[in-house]
Amino acid sequence: MATTSLWKVDKRLDHVIDYATDEKKTKNEKEGGNFDSIEKLLTYATNPAKTEKLFYTTGINCKVDNAVKEMQFVKKLYGKEKGILAFHGYQSFKDGEVTPEIAHEIGVRLAEEMWGDRFQVVVSTHLNTDNIHNHFVINSVSFKDGYKYYSNLSNTALLRKTSDEICEEYGLSVLEEKTCKSGINFDNFYKESMKESEYYKFAKEDIDYAIEHSWTYQEFIKKLKDMGYEVYFRANKISIKRYPYKRNIRIERAFGEEYSIENIKNKIFNRYPSREEVIKPKTYDKRLFYKGSVKKLRKPKGIIALYYYYCYLLKVYPKKNLNYKLTPKMRAEVKKMDKYSEQIRFICKYKLETINDIDNLKEQKQEELQKILNTRNRLYYKRQKLDNETEKDVVTKDIISITSAIEKVRKEIRLCDEVGDNSRKMKKQIKEMKEKKQERIKTKEKNKIKIKDKNR
Repeated sequence: MATTSLWKVDKRLDHVIDYATDEKKTKNEKEGGNFDSIEKLLTYATNPAKTEKLFYTTGINCKVDNAVKEMQFVKKLYGKEKGILAFHGYQSFKDGEVTPEIAHEIGVRLAEEMWGDRFQVVVSTHLNTDNIHNHFVINSVSFKDGYKYYSNLSNTALLRKTSDEICEEYGLSVLEEKTCKSGINFDNFYKESMKESEYYKFAKEDIDYAIEHSWTYQEFIKKLKDMGYEVYFRANKISIKRYPYKRNIRIERAFGEEYSIENIKNKIFNRYPSREEVIKPKTYDKRLFYKGSVKKLRKPKGIIALYYYYCYLLKVYPKKNLNYKLTPKMRAEVKKMDKYSEQIRFICKYKLETINDIDNLKEQKQEELQKILNTRNRLYYKRQKLDNETEKDVVTKDIISITSAIEKVRKEIRLCDEVGDNSRKMKKQIKEMKEKKQERIKTKEKNKIKIKDKNR
């Protein structure tokens, strides 16, 4: 039965090359031990004695031989060299159930789907114990956007479910999902992560659209492909994937049994689909009226004014409300607009006008986060001391509640960083635009003067 786990690496990064190539330092490491640096971790994970001369090692978004340097470069690029440096994970298989080739293939697929679209990962398959197992070394900082990876309950649930899904495709056994000793039901966290994921949300909408507008099952598959999805069939189930994501969505597992191949066919065959194959834009003729005097409205200042002006320059204010099927490219643009809208609401909520206001708020939120984390740590410690299962359940519910509060505070800290970074970028871009405009005006004036001189 395939099992997974993930833990952090958070100490210094020095003497990278020497340490990473020194095999003597890894001979006595215990299996699954806690490594305190990327150097030790990568040396252990890619030890030739364990992986048959590096045959079963693969770098995702990086080269295995140069992984430490490449991971460090990404950290320096985004100024995030402190804190959690990497994550170390493993995927273990039942004794005698897989060959080294299949185990490594599964490990690479799992790493691609979990982290491949945003993070650098080294995958290695160890053959030195009774059961073959994969090791993963994941850079904590994304090469795509500089955001850090959070190993929370939702991501843990997603890792377990994704591993199970891939193993099932290969006909391997998986653990039955059940509430663990801590009282946490990872199946619930998996379902919650599906609801919050825009990728899954849009995929479900597209699947429903394809079913609604198809006359046959073959046409349903074609419509998914026309909308930019790659479609796979494994173990008599449908999986889809859309660029730029690398994660396959097993639609029956993600959205329920009603999305099995048989049930999709029944939905198509048992009713008449809509004959309108191309959905035309729909406009709304209703007008909105503002009560009161527009002149008396408070004029925005500071950062909020900067955001409004930037949106004006980008022409992101729609003239009419449109309701039609968006392409993936259009959705990406809408997502940018949604991001700016979220940041504007955040600015208004805390009345942020200057960069100092943002820095002060961030500092307050970090203090608030530390207090909540301390409270949760005390609850974890309290639960360890309890013997009564009922009392443990009560404490577990408190931990889950506090974890939800932690996510909200962390989100606001991230928004502080985003608003601060965007404000600086916006000012710089607006300045450059004004300078270019002045240059064009000067060039036009010079050309006019030259034309006048020629005509004289």
